[in-house]
Amino acid sequence: MRSLKELAGDALRVQDACNLCGVAQGFARCMADLLKHNLGTDASNSHPIALLWADKIAHLTGTQSLGNEAVMEAYTIVHRLAHE
Repeated sequence: MRSLKELAGDALRVQDACNLCGVAQGFARCMADLLKHNLGTDASNSHPIALLWADKIAHLTGTQSLGNEAVMEAYTIVHRLAHE
């Protein structure tokens, strides 16, 4: 199981990705690990780490609709987790 710090680092690094298949597979692995942190399904699904992954998939599929403010807030939280 990867730590939240490791998962946050992955979520930041994936922001430069362009391979949708690889991103989707990485997101699945991330969510499996995030769930192991006993946050519960709803909290894991809405966690800033999950939000950044989902936003990247939306970007790659041209379906991005989440406001910049929500993404920037998630990015700030994930950046902090990655660098603790």
